[in-house]
Amino acid sequence: MWIVYLAATAVCLGISFYMYRFVRRIAVTAGLDSEKKRVKIPLMLAGLALGLSCLNISSVITVVILHLFFLALTVQLVNFIFKKAFRKRYSDGFSLWKKIYGLCIIPIFLTAGILIFGYINMNNVVSTEYSVKTDKNIRAEGYKIALIADVHYGISLDYDELYEKCREIDAQNPDIVVLCGDIVDNSTTKEGLNELFGALGSIRSNFGTFYVFGNHDRPTKLLSANFNENDLVSAITSNGITILKDAVYEINGELTLVGREDRSASRQKERASLESLLFSLDRESYILTLDHQPCEYEENSRSGVDLILSGHTHAGQFFPVNLLQQIIKFNDAVYGHYFVGENTQAIVTSGFAGWGYPMKTVANSEYVIINIQGK
Repeated sequence: MWIVYLAATAVCLGISFYMYRFVRRIAVTAGLDSEKKRVKIPLMLAGLALGLSCLNISSVITVVILHLFFLALTVQLVNFIFKKAFRKRYSDGFSLWKKIYGLCIIPIFLTAGILIFGYINMNNVVSTEYSVKTDKNIRAEGYKIALIADVHYGISLDYDELYEKCREIDAQNPDIVVLCGDIVDNSTTKEGLNELFGALGSIRSNFGTFYVFGNHDRPTKLLSANFNENDLVSAITSNGITILKDAVYEINGELTLVGREDRSASRQKERASLESLLFSLDRESYILTLDHQPCEYEENSRSGVDLILSGHTHAGQFFPVNLLQQIIKFNDAVYGHYFVGENTQAIVTSGFAGWGYPMKTVANSEYVIINIQGK
């Protein structure tokens, strides 16, 4: 673990150096003598403070600084291209651009604009709809599933806004409601548990509401909360919601829900194998795996699972995290509707909210309506 801390500190020191150059450029353009101690020392301290504040990964300030950092680097690259492309014309002119560049107006305004958009986007939960076809024998009208994940209650929506969305989902008359993990986290209050699951439990459905744990739901030593797992389980079950923790639930003789323990529990060997859960299932039934983290897609496909529902990724939440998730492959999928093998499909929602920060810039906050249609 100490290697991670050292690496993070080294990165933050590098950002500190760049942010010193950033604020120094503004000062010089504004006409200050950056070589004088009374100017240079405050600038150095400002750069150091901005960089080291990124050590607190859950801070909104970190998001602001990282956006400034990457956008400033981008603008600096543009300025370098201008210099090389126009050479003498650049050195003799471009006075307006030089002023804009020197005062760092573009990265500052872009950062402000992106994060304001991100805040509005996080709090504007929309409905996303998918249609999934199957050759298996299910009732003629099919099944409508409402998928909710990553509410992280306490980060963005308040109770009134949440309740309004629950009524919106209720009005669509879902057959099944799936709560696919990270519905709460360490920012959720104990009082918030009851109001949250009271609202979610009020969504009417024909066959019930089902819950699987995510990696943030249960308090841990690293992320303590003012509620414990017993409080959480009580709030869930007392509102008529069924917990599926490595458990199977059959619906109407046609659908089978396979609720997985979260992958984070596999380090303690508390997560059952998919094979053991599916061993005795009727493969003529339409099988849905409910797994907070989008993983084990190939295993699901080989085992005859028809549909995998997940959250967890928040679609990346911020650029370029969404691209990194696709490149580094932390999960089998990042966002949207996927086809795995010949007969398995998967849907990953961006979630009701996101983790840590009240902003989301790369995808809508959403709940998902899935229409499963038969022959």
